Amino acid sequence: MRELWAKRIAIFTGLLVATLALVFAWQHNPPKKKAGGTPIHAPAASQNDLIESGRKVYEELGCARCHAIAGQGNPRHPLDGVGAVLSAEELVLWITAPEEMREMLPESVFRVKQAYRTLTQARLDALVAYLKSLQDTPPAEQRESSRLSIQITRHDA
Repeated sequence: MRELWAKRIAIFTGLLVATLALVFAWQHNPPKKKAGGTPIHAPAASQNDLIESGRKVYEELGCARCHAIAGQGNPRHPLDGVGAVLSAEELVLWITAPEEMREMLPESVFRVKQAYRTLTQARLDALVAYLKSLQDTPPAEQRESSRLSIQITRHDA
């Protein structure tokens, strides 16, 4: 009979300790409530921070080997004003070159762009935000060659 009472007291004590621990934890860490349907996690970075992150991604990936912005990089494929010409969705397509774009790009370019498919969504979003921020109209001669290269790329390949 003593063993039975000892087991009951041990179980009761364990349940009491677990309950008190949960109450203590809940009191010191109350659940966060959604305010107005906003997510619980930290607020998103400001647009300027996102654009700056995208500029860093552009530099880290070495995009200037093939493209130029404000005269910096390979002048053959300038990106000045690309944010005014292409939508965010189109930019994602040009960056990641999904299979349906194989015929629109030279094979060597298509292979290079395959590496960009592994970009995390956050890095890809930042890069697109940076490119979308390039709204300024380039000088006339650059604007014409840029427009031509975009049209040729869209229709040719």
